[in-house]
Amino acid sequence: MPRPRFHITPDDWFDTLDWLDYQMSQPGWLLDEDHPVHAQGLAHLTERLHQCRYVQSPTHPDCDALQTLLEHNLNRPDWDRLRKTLSARRRRRREKRLAQSPVNLTLTTQAHHWVKQLARAGQFSTLSEALVETLPGLVADLEQLKQTELKGQLEQAIANWSERNLIMAAEHYLDAARADRSLATACRIAFQWHQRDPDRHKARMLRERFIEDLVWNQVHLDKPATAFLKATLADAPVDRPRHTEHKDG
Repeated sequence: MPRPRFHITPDDWFDTLDWLDYQMSQPGWLLDEDHPVHAQGLAHLTERLHQCRYVQSPTHPDCDALQTLLEHNLNRPDWDRLRKTLSARRRRRREKRLAQSPVNLTLTTQAHHWVKQLARAGQFSTLSEALVETLPGLVADLEQLKQTELKGQLEQAIANWSERNLIMAAEHYLDAARADRSLATACRIAFQWHQRDPDRHKARMLRERFIEDLVWNQVHLDKPATAFLKATLADAPVDRPRHTEHKDG
């Protein structure tokens, strides 16, 4: 049997049993005739797992017994999947624990004064409650104001763009979004519609969706919208007026 890459601990006990129960409900082991689980039989493993469920507070000897059971019934891919599952569950428990733990903050005298005033005005029982109840709405309003201001700035920045420059900008941006999948792509459909049947209505829609994407990226991802505009303008060819030579008759 392949040597396990880790050892089951009391903290892993119930997560391991849950994982094994799930694997037993899937057809993978049953259909794989060469799987080591068939050496002792699925019925034997099921019975042993049923017995493990009666252990309410697992000890290290219990874990050693479960470890031996797993070493006889799991192959290397099984160990890899189990390890990833246990790691994910530990991480979720750690994140939940940290999210619920108090955080120590250092406030200036003036800031502490206003937080107390906030709690008193809102009749909140604690300072934390005052912040939790009032800050989400304030933050949402500030974010909306920020988005509105940024949208206005971008509309002004591209107000004099030709339709050709808009198409080039959108195409440049969507190319970047293919490499960076975190970027918003609400303008993709508008771009495709314009490509199939271009008209002023679809160009206006593309302009709106393009600006919405740039605003979202800057507000939520801290990726400056102007970076895409500058790159586009730098790459865009310059339309030069044509000169016609006149010959004397």
